[in-house]
Amino acid sequence: MSTPSAAAGDPSHAGPPPAPIVWSPPLWRVGVYALGGLVTALVAALGPLAERVGSLDAAGRLLVGVLAGGFWALAGRDLVARPALRVDAHGVDLVDGLRRRHLPWAAVIGVRAGTLTHNRRAVHLRTLEVETIDGPILLTRRQLGTDPGPVAERVEELRRSLG
Repeated sequence: MSTPSAAAGDPSHAGPPPAPIVWSPPLWRVGVYALGGLVTALVAALGPLAERVGSLDAAGRLLVGVLAGGFWALAGRDLVARPALRVDAHGVDLVDGLRRRHLPWAAVIGVRAGTLTHNRRAVHLRTLEVETIDGPILLTRRQLGTDPGPVAERVEELRRSLG
């Protein structure tokens, strides 16, 4: 029988690695974006429907069509970029823009929640800031599907215990 101090330093006695924890936008929101895109595309495409909704001329219908494309782009990005953040014993997997990145724990310096503020427009954007050896990576509340504060606490706790 081994002593607790010997077992703590011996990797063969370590427990199973923690299960991966993931954060991503909810699937219902993807459906709402897709449905919104469908409705706005129908308004833009069908003349009589556009007249019932409002007096849309050709330029207005074009703008509504662009709005439909924006809804579909948001739905597609949220669907493809799942999960936005994944944390396990090997490090952090996250979506940075349109590409997926894996960062080992050695490359992660710190994780914290922050707020980006634009004073002129009174915009406050809650973010998760992952500080890496290459620079910071920001994930928004929209990308994570939840408030970044508890996510930052959980990821930082895991980084300290595993990294």
